[in-house]
Amino acid sequence: MNAPLAIFDIDGTLCDTLEVDDECFCSVASELLQISLASWEESPQVTDAGIVDWLWRRYRSRAPTQPEIEAFVARYEAALSRQLNQAPSRFAATRGAAPLLDCLRREGWHVGIATGGWSRTALLKLRAADLPVELLFASSDDSPDRVTIFELAKRRADATYHGIHERVVLIGDGLWDIRVAASLGWALLGVGCGERGARLRQGGATAVVDDFLDGNEVLRLLRGCAVPSIPLSAAAASARA
Repeated sequence: MNAPLAIFDIDGTLCDTLEVDDECFCSVASELLQISLASWEESPQVTDAGIVDWLWRRYRSRAPTQPEIEAFVARYEAALSRQLNQAPSRFAATRGAAPLLDCLRREGWHVGIATGGWSRTALLKLRAADLPVELLFASSDDSPDRVTIFELAKRRADATYHGIHERVVLIGDGLWDIRVAASLGWALLGVGCGERGARLRQGGATAVVDDFLDGNEVLRLLRGCAVPSIPLSAAAASARA
């Protein structure tokens, strides 16, 4: 298939929701586990399912049961919904995100979305930002492993668009996205300004944008960005950005 495929992450990439997402997630974890959790930095998996599994093993010395997982998802979704009602501006799309998605499709790109979050909360954020929910191809519902999630998103995009995509670009904001792209042999476009952008460049991203406002420049970078080469220091570091 000649059409290239762009797969977007959600939090910090398509949606400016990193802060509210972390706040709600840590609040629910603290409540359910009766702990004071400020960060999930040490989790080996940067997905909702992976982090919850790590938390239960760390604080309960066992894996979470399915009812416990379902209770977490429900409370987390409710916390995000309350925040959306109180402060909808916290769920804004990244600047230029919607026009860029339209531009890519006009320019012959195929587009998909994948996330380490659960589908219920991912869809809430996409709807709040007025972004296309039908493009969500894979989530933490499918696997606790981030590489597996994005690999599955690509397979589902292949099926949706009726062909095998030879060029895939992952658009993401975290060091974990760099590792996913490197693992799968995909090109990567990083999203992040200031310190976040600098960390992405140090972590191996060859192209980084602050946002998507300059659609022509983003399109140029998507066409030219490469598979990231992970420095040894980044490969050994915790998956955080």
